Amino acid sequence: MNATKNATLKTWGQRALLLGLILLSYAHVVVQLDAKAFWWDESLSLQRAEQPLLDILRGVLWIRDGFSSLLTIDQHPFFSFLLQGALIRTAGESEFVVRYAAALGATLLVPSLWVLARWLVRRDIAPPAAPWLAVLLGAISPFMLWYGQEARPYALWAALAVLTTYLALRATEGRQLDARFAIGFVVAEAIFLTTHYYAVLLLPVHALILF
Repeated sequence: MNATKNATLKTWGQRALLLGLILLSYAHVVVQLDAKAFWWDESLSLQRAEQPLLDILRGVLWIRDGFSSLLTIDQHPFFSFLLQGALIRTAGESEFVVRYAAALGATLLVPSLWVLARWLVRRDIAPPAAPWLAVLLGAISPFMLWYGQEARPYALWAALAVLTTYLALRATEGRQLDARFAIGFVVAEAIFLTTHYYAVLLLPVHALILF
């Protein structure tokens, strides 16, 4: 009985610690999220997010200097700008609101690292301490602090890179394809590919996992 109770307490303690690290990651990027004014690229993100839905999907971007306008196509796909568009239409166009999608992406990275590292531990590929080291480094990463406070798609792209890889591994770890994780992978992969074009660089890895 005591062994069972101790195991339960240990499990709840680990969950509380993991939640604390996720909240630390969130606080790490949200504190002073609006401390700096937009720089040029962030202003382009706001401009894309402000546009009608069809223009966001097409990547249409107008460059204006006060005297003339130039129609161009943005170099990034649409998903992060859809999120920013939904946020600014409900909460305004402040620096905090426009950057909040990136902050959520940086926060999502931590639980994504946890589940991937846990899978590696269960397969005896990584040592038992790997999940804790992964989430701690993810939570305090200066790199993720930088991109988690910038109104661009990079933080979300990083989190989705880890999450899609985990879902692919879980979908194929049994003798038969796990439909739940397979569906999750397809949805996450579609979001991944429409967040940043560099996502295609991970496609060969996902293809090896699947086939």
